[in-house]
Amino acid sequence: MGIYTSRYSNKELADGKYYCVGISIGTPKFKLAYRLENQCYSLAPKGYMLRMNLEDFKKAYYEKLNGIGKDRIINMVMKMERDAAAQGKNLVLLCYEDVRIPEDWCHRTVFAEWWVENTGEIIEELPDPNPPKGKKVATTSKKPEVQTKPDDGYQQMSLFGMGALI
Repeated sequence: MGIYTSRYSNKELADGKYYCVGISIGTPKFKLAYRLENQCYSLAPKGYMLRMNLEDFKKAYYEKLNGIGKDRIINMVMKMERDAAAQGKNLVLLCYEDVRIPEDWCHRTVFAEWWVENTGEIIEELPDPNPPKGKKVATTSKKPEVQTKPDDGYQQMSLFGMGALI
C-alpha cells in the first residue's frame, strides 16, 4: 500500500480505493463523495502560517513538525497507513489547494518533503482527473448582437447644453 497527498475535491477519491485523512486546519463545508476517515490536526499548519510566503512557511512548518517530534509524527502516519492497509486501501492526506497551479502551493507538499527527508520514502500527489482551475479561456459571447438603427438624421442632445438655446 502507499501514501499519497491530494485535495478534498479530487474526484478520484470517490472510487473507494483510498483511506482519506484531512490534514487541514478545518474540514470541508462542501459535500464529499467519499468518507473522511480521520482528521489529523498535528499535520495541519497553524493559522498564522497561511499568510507566509513559501520559504518562511516551510521553515515555520518544519519547526512545528520537529516540535511535535520526528518519531511521533512517523509513528502517527505509519499507524494511519496500517489502518488504511487493513481495509485494503491507500492512505491519502488531504487539504484544499490545487497544487498543479504554482501559486496554489500547499503544506501537504511541504509535509511530503519533510517525510522524504526524514524517512527516505516519497509521498506522491494523487493524480487528479479534474481540469486545473485557473484563467478561463475566452469564449464567444452567447448574447445576441445589438441591432443598431440606421442614422435617421436626428442627433442626441444634452440637457445641460439646452440653456444656450432658450
